[in-house]
Order: sequence, then structure tokens, then C-alpha cells
Amino acid sequence: MEVHHHPDLHHKKKKWKEYLLEFLMIFLAVTLGFFAETIREKISEKHREKDYIIGLINNIQNDTSELKGLIKRNDLELRGIDSLMKISKNKFTNLLIQDSMFFYALQYTQTLFLFQFNDLTLVQLRNAGGFSVIHRQEIIDSIGLFYSFYQTALKFNGNYYNEYYNKMVQFAAQVMDLPVIPLTTDDSLLKMVPHHVEVFTRYDMTLLRELYSIIRYVKGCLLFYMKQEKTYGEMAERMIDYLAKKYDIKNE
Repeated sequence: MEVHHHPDLHHKKKKWKEYLLEFLMIFLAVTLGFFAETIREKISEKHREKDYIIGLINNIQNDTSELKGLIKRNDLELRGIDSLMKISKNKFTNLLIQDSMFFYALQYTQTLFLFQFNDLTLVQLRNAGGFSVIHRQEIIDSIGLFYSFYQTALKFNGNYYNEYYNKMVQFAAQVMDLPVIPLTTDDSLLKMVPHHVEVFTRYDMTLLRELYSIIRYVKGCLLFYMKQEKTYGEMAERMIDYLAKKYDIKNE
């Protein structure tokens, strides 16, 4: 007679040390996974932070390049205003003097050159949750002070200069026919200068004195604005060097 032996379905009870070992292995695996993910996130955030700083440096470098050109153009504007102010108000009935006045009005009272801060990276930082991407407080403080100077000094004085520049143009329009600026960039401006043609519509000395007074004030505004431009340019150069050193970025 064949006898079948049934398997013993009762497992041998584990010892408490085995349970402890399994628990420790699971705990260790979860902990290592947590630390690995944390390290991965920190590395990713560090790369993101550096990318934002590189973008900010590029923005500031472009700004400084543009700013140098604007300072040169504003310096020419300043010289033109000086030349304009040397024309005597008592000689405006002379057609040759009127030609000169028209030329300076054409060259230096029709176009305003103001600096515009490139805030592309700062906008991206704000959209990324403010400056939480940047983990060093001294960096945040430095960027904040740099941008604050632009807002409270350079931009503010630029708006003030713009206001009185427009007043100068408005007063000039009360005594003479100002030209309509052509869209071309060739020598069309010089061709618009009249020769021995009366361009003054009024010879009101009260208006002329007020016009000259505003022109002098515009000159003062421009001088102060140019000073702010140069200060901003120096701050920008220092900011580029500072950020490049802090983040080990080769400054080319």
C-alpha cells in the first residue's frame, strides 16, 4: 500500500533577530533612497542656480555694452546743447542764426537716449518662485542692491530728464517750425536744414528766455543722468566679476 506524505505547512517561526535584520535592511534601503533623491535634487538646484546666474551675467554684459554707446551719444547731445546755448537770443532775426538754431534743434531736441535695464533673468527668477533658487543670501542682497540702484537712481532720473526734455521740445515748437524726423538713417537730417529761410514763427523774448532756461535745466538733468549711467556701468562691471568669482564662471 502506497503511503503519501503531506508536506509540513507549518513554517518554522523566525527569531526576533531575523525580523530586526529585515527591518534594518528595509529602513536602510528607504533611507539611502531618500538621501540619494535629496542629493540629486540639490545637484539639480545647484545647476539651475548657476544657469540663472550665467543668464544674469549675460544680461548685465549686454547692458554694459549698450550703455557705453548711450553714454557716447548723450555726450554728443550735451555738446550740442552747449553749442545751442551759445547762440544769442538777440540775434534770432538773423536768418543765418536761424539756420544754426534749426540745425541744433534738429539734431539735439528730437531724439532721447535712455537706458533700459534688461530684466529677462530677474523675471525668470520671479516666475521660478522668487529668489528661492539662489541659496546664498549675500548674492540675493547684492542683486537686490544692484537692481534697486537702477530703479531708484538711473531710471528715476531718466524719467525726470525725459519730462524736461519734452518741455524743451514743446517750448521750442512755440517759437519755430520743428522738423518731422524722417524714417531713413542716411543724411536726410542734414538735407532738412534750411538755408536763409525764416524758421521762427514768433520773436517773443519772454518765451525765448523761458526756452533757454529750460534748455539749461535739461543740460543739468542730462549731466546728472550721465553720472548715474557711469555709476551704473561701474556697478555692473563689479557685479559681473563678483558673480563670476562666486560661481566659478569664466568671464570672457
